[in-house]
Amino acid sequence: MYYFIVNPSSSSGKGLKIYQTIEPVLKKEQIPYQVFLTKSSAHTAYLAREISEKHAPCIIVAVGGDGTVNDVLNGLCNLSSIVFGYIPTGSGNDLCRGLHLPTKPQDALRAILSPEVVRPVSVGVLTCGSKKRRFLVSSGIGFDAEVCRQAQRSPLKDFLNRLRLGKLTYAGTALGVLFHLKSSPLTLAVDGNPPKRLDGFLFAAAMNLKYEGGGFMFCPDASAKDDVLDLILVERMAPLKILLLLPTALVGKHTSFSGIHICRFKTASLQLDKPLITHTDGEPQGEQPSIVWSLEQERLPFILK
Repeated sequence: MYYFIVNPSSSSGKGLKIYQTIEPVLKKEQIPYQVFLTKSSAHTAYLAREISEKHAPCIIVAVGGDGTVNDVLNGLCNLSSIVFGYIPTGSGNDLCRGLHLPTKPQDALRAILSPEVVRPVSVGVLTCGSKKRRFLVSSGIGFDAEVCRQAQRSPLKDFLNRLRLGKLTYAGTALGVLFHLKSSPLTLAVDGNPPKRLDGFLFAAAMNLKYEGGGFMFCPDASAKDDVLDLILVERMAPLKILLLLPTALVGKHTSFSGIHICRFKTASLQLDKPLITHTDGEPQGEQPSIVWSLEQERLPFILK
């Protein structure tokens, strides 16, 4: 049985339209399936929890953007007993880039119905006090999270999505954030090593895949097929220098510049002097004074091709 969790409002209504193009295939080929339309982030997680509790082992397919996948991921129980499929409708598509998934709905559906590769992938965890949130793509604090928060509030987002230019929302928002972002001193501890202190930083992100932010290759060696996360930490620097560096990050050529630190880890803790906004897979998670990044014990079987 296939269970489709569809975000009808993803990408300004594209989610429902895309699902309506693939459902005739399910009916024609007499595929056993059920479909559930989401009403909110919390409802998405609730559906995933109910399905995975009652019907595992089973196949769950998310239809939406990276944020929809994140909500489904955070509702799932018994990760290793779920086979997960994804039909993208969003504008960022960092999950598709990182896992080399089909971006066209019909191609994605065909891969899901006749999978050639199903591989367990690593799942990251953001811990803030007693609260935990999973992620598949990345989790960040500072600049990248602030861009996500402001982009979601932008009145231009729906308009640009309709023109299939949704990524421009993030690019335009990033320019504004650069000149107004507040920094904070940071204490970082990685895998039990002695803590390091920085006077200020632009952002830090734990990457499970290479890309975030609509195609920035922040950690070129990141892979959900291994048992580690990749950390990128960018020190506070002049906005003009950042503007010059950002294009190089599109092709992963930023890693050798001063002020940019990259390493691999299993557990990293960050302590800030003042709270900053965080995100998981582009979904804002509120301002936090301290966070821990780690890996989920279970992997998630994912239909890759």
